[in-house]
Amino acid sequence: MNEPIFTSGPPGTGKTFIELRKRYKEFVKKYKWNEIVVLSHTNVAAMEIIKAVKTLPQLQGVTIEDLEDQICTIHSYCRSMYVKMSKWEKEDHNKFASKFPIMKKWKKKWDKHPLYQFCSQAHGREMTSEQYAKVCDPKSFEPYSVKMLKNLKEEYDKFRKTPGQERLSFEDMIDNFLFYGKEPEDIQVLMVDEAQDCSRPQIKALHKLATNITDPEGYRFIGDADQTLYQYAGADPEYFHMLALKHKDNELKAGLRCCETINTICKNIIAPVWKKWGYTRTWLPAGGKIGEHNFISRIDKPCPGSFKLLQKIKNTLETFLFVYRGVPSDDVIKTFFYKHGIDFSHVGSDPHISRKVFRCFNTWNKFLSDKVSLQQIKEYWPLIGVRGQNGVKVNKMGEVKNLESLINKDYNVQEIIDLNLLKPDVLQYKNFSEVVTDTKILPKIPFIKKVLLNNFNVEKMPRVEYGNIHQVKGLTRNNIVVDLTVTRREDFYEGRRLGYVAYSRGEYDCWTILSRTNMSLGGIEANKKEIFNKGFSEEDFHNFIMRQEREVYDRT
Repeated sequence: MNEPIFTSGPPGTGKTFIELRKRYKEFVKKYKWNEIVVLSHTNVAAMEIIKAVKTLPQLQGVTIEDLEDQICTIHSYCRSMYVKMSKWEKEDHNKFASKFPIMKKWKKKWDKHPLYQFCSQAHGREMTSEQYAKVCDPKSFEPYSVKMLKNLKEEYDKFRKTPGQERLSFEDMIDNFLFYGKEPEDIQVLMVDEAQDCSRPQIKALHKLATNITDPEGYRFIGDADQTLYQYAGADPEYFHMLALKHKDNELKAGLRCCETINTICKNIIAPVWKKWGYTRTWLPAGGKIGEHNFISRIDKPCPGSFKLLQKIKNTLETFLFVYRGVPSDDVIKTFFYKHGIDFSHVGSDPHISRKVFRCFNTWNKFLSDKVSLQQIKEYWPLIGVRGQNGVKVNKMGEVKNLESLINKDYNVQEIIDLNLLKPDVLQYKNFSEVVTDTKILPKIPFIKKVLLNNFNVEKMPRVEYGNIHQVKGLTRNNIVVDLTVTRREDFYEGRRLGYVAYSRGEYDCWTILSRTNMSLGGIEANKKEIFNKGFSEEDFHNFIMRQEREVYDRT
């Protein structure tokens, strides 16, 4: 069996955009582009890799569509190696849910349904449903019990294999290739980005894909064992730590992201993991950046740390990422944004308040006194109503007149009234909030007003985001805010890896929100003296935070 060469590097050392691109550039001089395969874990990551290599002169004339067959996810490539049967999509999920209404207890994204998480994690750990049910964390699958999920999985497997409507799950894509697919003979190079996130079956599939590679440099993993976050889903940190030790000469050392302060914090957090494996790593901070580390004793109460954070959010154009481990920190952070009028979005999602909604609030006065575009008037339309005390749209035979019939030009409010589209009463409402009838927007109006008072540029995407540690992996933002709160105990070393990943998303300054429970991310809070404040005892540290809080309260 071919063993991969492992190039490892701490966060922000250019593993993807420098190392992988450099290797690809070398290989494309020796082999045809369609003999080189680069695999990752998400379509977004694969597209970023395509963008990174597309500019190479050897790829002139090669389309993005062509490259997508060679640079894609592990699941997609394995599927293409055996059978291109239709995969399980949202439409299939909906059909299954209509047959088994218990599926509808889940109200969030369909593809994050606990059933699919349960299946993926059991498969990644090479366990049957029965085996995994005995060792998994039941709380992570709420509102479903493990017994419910075992029963649903049986029905799910039957449903996917119904003759005439067979569908592939992600697990099928790997297994079909492993059990039935042939070793490809046309791959000269196989590189895997973020390899440490691979499950055991994925690693076996990659080894099979690399069977006929003859170039001793041609089978390569790129990643960081210290950033293995998916141990619960079958990722094998031990395997990658052993690879890292074996290929220590390939380590990347020069940091391009983290300032000296964040670099030091991360190295202190991960030190016990390095000690366990008997090695240390050279990881240099990004040159010219020192950075500050501030503490927030309670995110829901004022303190010097949160005051400094708010000042920087409101008075700079820098980006901020709030990182948490799990519930209830997500709601606590969101409440903080609402309280202080901070424009925000969840990582990977649209802004919490759409840019269209903000435009409506910002342009309403101009509409009453001057003119706005027809496009802007169309944005008002879904948010204002016909009926009710403040209904301002004219209702013709149960339907509002179609704005599409209007000439595409600027209009003032009187022109729209004259066209019998708005009631004359509209002139008395000087604020857009007075005419809003959309039930989804109404409860958010106080927050919208606060954001606008804070002068955020709401034409651009929010500069403030939040997400759990798994969601933020791979991101870089100017400033990082880490909530140490956890609600259940977890493996010490896994917790350290999680903390390491969380802080290392930042470039300049960082904030630590102290845990609101008696447990903390990776035991970090229990080791404040060791990690953050050498020279402070636990009692001194506690008194220091409390004194800061008292000073704030005295001033207010």
